[in-house]
Parts: sequence; structure tokens; C-alpha cells
Amino acid sequence: MYVIGDLMIKKFFEILEEPRTFFEKTEKEGWKEPFIFFLKITIMIAILTSIINYLGIESTDFSSAYQAQIMGYRAIRNYFVPRYGPIAYFIEPFLITIFAILILICTTLFLHAIIKLAGGQGSFLNAWKSVCYGVAPCLLGGFIPYFSLFVGFWSLVIQLYIAPIVLYKLKEWKAIILVSAMITLTFIELFLRGTTVNFY
Repeated sequence: MYVIGDLMIKKFFEILEEPRTFFEKTEKEGWKEPFIFFLKITIMIAILTSIINYLGIESTDFSSAYQAQIMGYRAIRNYFVPRYGPIAYFIEPFLITIFAILILICTTLFLHAIIKLAGGQGSFLNAWKSVCYGVAPCLLGGFIPYFSLFVGFWSLVIQLYIAPIVLYKLKEWKAIILVSAMITLTFIELFLRGTTVNFY
């Protein structure tokens, strides 16, 4: 038996290879299956992030697919390392995971509201699945400088374009506007504030 589970590995590759078909098969799933998948991906990313942070590579918008990575790193750098030294990096995976769960809830609420306003049909659970499963590409390098931008974009396309079309029956042109608007707003915030995360 694999540590992360045969089913998770199967889902991971299905999301990357055939995301539309994958989301069609999740129709009967509840909230638990997507959340467990999200947790496993997040914990692995959190552990790998803490390792590269310890090695001297900072978590920034250019090296993090999750905002939680940046938030966790800043908390460790500013508050824990000065007090506990390098051992503080053992705490970082827990912080990243906690921040990621909080962001997951907020993002799901926001995404569901936006898609419903755009004419999508479906429940809050659909947004939950979109966000939880949409993080799959981030495992491919969401902690590597600059490569994280690519996998982060891939993740956004799954969460904001492919999943809403399948799960909410959202019209394709509306999904294109949604993902384009979110990417544009992200770059505007990055340009104006220097980061997409304001946490000190």
C-alpha cells in the first residue's frame, strides 16, 4: 500500500490528463473525498516548502503556487526563527496547512458566489470540489522558483475554467472571462503592492 494511497495517485493523474472527465465522475462525491485529496497534496507541498526555505530559498509570489506557503514562510521568518532558530522550520508545514485550509474555505465561498452570479447551476459543494481537486498541478513544482508560476496558472485554469464548466454547467465564454479576470487582478495586485499576500 502506498503512503499517499493508490486512489489518490489515480485521481492525481486523471486530473492532470483528463480534468473534464474526472470532474464528471465526481458528481456523487461528498465533501470528504475532495478535502482528503486537498490535504494530502497540501501537506506534501508544505513539507517540501519548509525544506527549500531552510535551504535559503524564500517563498514569494515567484516561488509559491499557494498563498499559504508565503504566509507560513513569513510567519516562520519573522516570528519563529528569531526565537527558536532553524528548528522553527519543523513548525512551518503545520502553519502552511492551517493557512491553506482557511484560504480553501474563503476561496470556495467566493468562487461559488461568483459562479452563481454568472449563471452557474449547482451547489456550494461544486466549488469545494473545484478548489480541492484543482490544486493537483501544484504538486509538480509549486515550491520551485518561477516554475511555480506555471503550475499555479495550470491550477487556476482547472479551478476557474474547466471545473465550473463541468460542475456548474457554466457557459464557456463566461468561464474564460472568470479566469481572465482573476489572473488580471492577481497581476494588478502584484504590480501595485509587490505581492499578492499582505501578511506580516
